[in-house]
Amino acid sequence: MEPYQVYLNIDLLDAVPRSGCQRQEIMKFIYTLRDQPRTKGDYTDKDASLQIRQIKIIGDYAVTYWLDDAVKSVMVVDVRPADK
Repeated sequence: MEPYQVYLNIDLLDAVPRSGCQRQEIMKFIYTLRDQPRTKGDYTDKDASLQIRQIKIIGDYAVTYWLDDAVKSVMVVDVRPADK
């Protein structure tokens, strides 16, 4: 399978520490989505347009993303502290 492009607004990373283990794990996961775009999250939800989104918990953070097969892309749409 050809690698997918992964898109995110760089401002999303303001929610995570600027360095350290948590940031490394989040970035590692985002890079993994390039080669494994169908990676399932721990949860799913739907946005206002009924797009199914995956939510992956990584340490203390939740990464929300969805797959756009038509353009071979993964859209990372949210990174925030996970609910406890």
